[in-house]
Amino acid sequence: MAGKPRPAARSGPFRPRRWALLLLIVAGLAVASDLFLPAGFFPPHERRVVMVMRGQNLRGIAGELKRVGLLRGTLSFLVLARVMELDRHIKAGQYSFPLGITVPALLRALAYGMSGLNLVTIPEGLTLYEVSLLLSNHLGVQVSAFDSLARDRAFLDSLDVNANNLEGYLAPDSYEFLPGTSPEVAFRTMAERQQTVLRRAMSGRDSLPLGFTVHQILSLASIVESEAMKDDERPRIARVYINRLERGMKLQADPTVSYGLGRSPHSRVYLRQLRSNTPFNTYLYVGLPPGPICNPGRSSIEAVMQPTDHEDELYFVARGDGRHNFARTYSEHLANIREARAREPGTGPRSATAESLLAMPPS
Repeated sequence: MAGKPRPAARSGPFRPRRWALLLLIVAGLAVASDLFLPAGFFPPHERRVVMVMRGQNLRGIAGELKRVGLLRGTLSFLVLARVMELDRHIKAGQYSFPLGITVPALLRALAYGMSGLNLVTIPEGLTLYEVSLLLSNHLGVQVSAFDSLARDRAFLDSLDVNANNLEGYLAPDSYEFLPGTSPEVAFRTMAERQQTVLRRAMSGRDSLPLGFTVHQILSLASIVESEAMKDDERPRIARVYINRLERGMKLQADPTVSYGLGRSPHSRVYLRQLRSNTPFNTYLYVGLPPGPICNPGRSSIEAVMQPTDHEDELYFVARGDGRHNFARTYSEHLANIREARAREPGTGPRSATAESLLAMPPS
């Protein structure tokens, strides 16, 4: 007896398992293409520059990489970063990558960080022009481009800088800028870091000293930066100036005279120069100068926010060894001046600094 005929076997390419396998292969190829051929088989011989900011999240970094053409999509990058456990190890900096770099290589480079060869250090206390000159030499961009941008009203507004220029608003620090970096990228990075320093210094405070504005904080901090050589003296120097402001006395700060004359705040000031009629001359005008005289560092900003409790000190004079002698009264100050002059052999009326010859009545 013949058995029942068996149903015809399904043939052809329409079996579900084959479709599933085919889709899996296609998906795998797509992922592999994203990871290892992000710019196609024959990418152009070009490079892309990417800035990774401090605190920037992984999704934001992926979006920037995609925007400049280093990634085809962000999902594979995000997943692989977590698989490789590199998502929390990516370092801030400015990177230059060739088009076509694989995603694993990209992640390893971001986790390794930039080479110290691309590091540019901005010391505390440089003026805006000195910062521009340093950046110009390092980045190979004309200093005039920095100078004009630093006074561009639209650019200042984009940074929320309520001043005529960026003097005081650029954070001294080490930056990883590649040659050719635009002045806008460099200045924006430095200004944003200074804003971070200010926010941290102001954190937890209900008000600023003497009701200062941010601009005034930076102005006083820049004077402290120009006067102090030892970190432990910064809060004490800040207190002297705050005491004088509270009493309506002139600050009589030598660095403001130098700056008003178009020189470095660290320049030597002579007695005849104290009469120079510039808005920055704090020997002539009561109160703070119109703006910062240099770019102060974190320690000087914090010193203004948290000065010492020497509320009766009104004077200080350099001793010649990097430190200062402080005084409460004018007679004590004159004694300190005589002691400072005795430490400096050969000092006479024509070569003595204004600070060491100060013999004006308290004002």
